[in-house]
Amino acid sequence: MALSGIGQTSYNPSTLNTWLKGHGGYVQQNLFVWASINPLGLTFTGFIGNGDIAAKLNSGSIVILNVHNGGHWVLATSISGNTIYVNDPGYSTTSYSMSEIVAGNTGTYRNSRTTLGVMISELEYIFNVNRKKIHQ
Repeated sequence: MALSGIGQTSYNPSTLNTWLKGHGGYVQQNLFVWASINPLGLTFTGFIGNGDIAAKLNSGSIVILNVHNGGHWVLATSISGNTIYVNDPGYSTTSYSMSEIVAGNTGTYRNSRTTLGVMISELEYIFNVNRKKIHQ
């Protein structure tokens, strides 16, 4: 879901799993290597405590929460008070309370493609004079 959100729409759980197996995405056969997807446009920035979830979401980070006592992972989409709204394909749950998040086991990513997009937009602006493009 996070990859799809940055435009990597060719990945689904099956194709991503295949890619991960061929690119060092797992250790000990099933432990996910968080930084292994960096080449796909998401840069792993580390794990955070529950007190930092709101700040990361508000800053535009991609936040992956660990729920169900460590047995399940979900994509956080927004937060309101102590309620975190999520995309959860495994359950019909649309939100979790802060107390349901495994403390200190939330992974965060930044969209490494965003920086390039911002730079291109800024260059486009610089090369536009009075709203007329001066380059082809």
